[in-house]
Amino acid sequence: ISLSLFLLLLHGALARQHKALRKNLPEAIDALTRACRAGVPVSNAFILVAENLAGPVATEFRIIDHWLRLGVPLRRVLQNSARRVQLPEYRFFAVILIINQESGGRLGETLERLSRTLREREELKMKVLAKTSEARASAKIVAALVPGMMFYMYFNTPADFLFLFNDPTGNKVLVYIVTSVLVGLPVIQLMVRRIR
Repeated sequence: ISLSLFLLLLHGALARQHKALRKNLPEAIDALTRACRAGVPVSNAFILVAENLAGPVATEFRIIDHWLRLGVPLRRVLQNSARRVQLPEYRFFAVILIINQESGGRLGETLERLSRTLREREELKMKVLAKTSEARASAKIVAALVPGMMFYMYFNTPADFLFLFNDPTGNKVLVYIVTSVLVGLPVIQLMVRRIR
């Protein structure tokens, strides 16, 4: 039980960290873009950005700066950073920096486009959540209906509650109810996915 609780807490902490990273990444990319356009080398820009940000992105940028100061190549530092963060958007950001470092190009414009794309994706995600909120609420209500009714019957009509478990006809009714809910929930989920 303690291991399950630990894993659940760990999963929740990672989810919160990823949410904060996803939220702050466009702002960090914008700050990095401004620093690069001002003529600051990428290897020196991470600490400048980290000093003006808060949260997990700032912490990660400080780690990157630490390894760069120790002389580790930028490519390896960014690859290790992408492994630590485990976020697709961040990995894409790291790949852009690695490619630019090796082949050159207009880093400022590329980072600006990436930042804009990430913001547009977040806006789209919020619109999808708004459009599917009714269907998701319906799914929660349907999922809670059976346990709620069973709880109500147990305290208010115990005879009916026992009928569901002790009588063959009651067993059939109970199977029908559970089957209906188990079929209905995936149908609602499919409808939500179609809206997306």
